[in-house]
Amino acid sequence: MPDIATTDELRHRIAQAQAGVAALARREPENSWLTSIQHQLDYVDSAARDGTKRLDRAEELNFGLLASHYVDDVDPALAAELHAISAAIRHLFRG
Repeated sequence: MPDIATTDELRHRIAQAQAGVAALARREPENSWLTSIQHQLDYVDSAARDGTKRLDRAEELNFGLLASHYVDDVDPALAAELHAISAAIRHLFRG
């Protein structure tokens, strides 16, 4: 997938990733790491929607790392998308 250059594109890609993470969470409801990924994506989506320029909790975002551990083996494409979103956040919210 191409790089994410705008917050509108980021929000679109987050929505797609959220659908994939939700599907995994339904298959593994006891996996709290998937819930954490969902909450982190919600936080970033909300910030992008609100026009935020810098994320107050950026240092707490670890969904890319969680994707490596809990998503990569079951859905490599979704894990790659989560990594792309994580990379875009560093560029779009540097403030």
